[in-house]
Amino acid sequence: MNTTWQREDVALNFLDERRRNLPYGEDQLQLLLRVVRHFRSNVSRIVDLGCGDGVVARTLLTGFPTASAVLIDHSLPMLDRAVTSMAGYDVDIVHHDLADDIRAVTGVSAVDVIASAYAIHHLPSDRKRALYTEIFEALTPGGVFVNVEHVASGSTRTEALWDTLCIENLVADTSRNVDDVTAEYHSRPDKADNILESVETQTAWLRDIGFVDVDCYFKFFELAVFGGAKPK
Repeated sequence: MNTTWQREDVALNFLDERRRNLPYGEDQLQLLLRVVRHFRSNVSRIVDLGCGDGVVARTLLTGFPTASAVLIDHSLPMLDRAVTSMAGYDVDIVHHDLADDIRAVTGVSAVDVIASAYAIHHLPSDRKRALYTEIFEALTPGGVFVNVEHVASGSTRTEALWDTLCIENLVADTSRNVDDVTAEYHSRPDKADNILESVETQTAWLRDIGFVDVDCYFKFFELAVFGGAKPK
């Protein structure tokens, strides 16, 4: 799948500036770890989908230090950063597009935890749902899936509220002119890659596929943490 995330400037801008300005970013990662620990006491193998620099894998490996992880991304600049950031961890770093079947990398019934952050929303809706089915099949019985994700707002007015919040955070962090930040925010090249779906729709898909204990564990405007477990 061709996206702007294969561009070095886009990938590094997100890693070095925009991600740290996401509200409750660290809280979402710690909640991901808490959810996994609640549903799964023993974790041997983790898969991080759309891994970026590996922040999700690092969070999980901190909680499960004897586990190993497979990190998957289609962006070579992201993977280059992951190689550096994951030095010292037991990981495999794989160049793979989430538009293609992940079971070629994960295997079937072979993974205890599959997690993702801010990646799956770049896929068309039919591919999102197909990927969730592949995730279900890749998990071991009792395995857990958690998605830290950018989701659709309920209305254009709440979307505008979210955009204003993001712009204010960037202005406060960078001390740049608000007009410049606003123009850059709305014209950013990766915006066209966002194919947002509501969290309600996506959790309904998970239930239909067969996941249990499905829930939205956190939501703040267009940020959500949701997932479920494969039945034992």
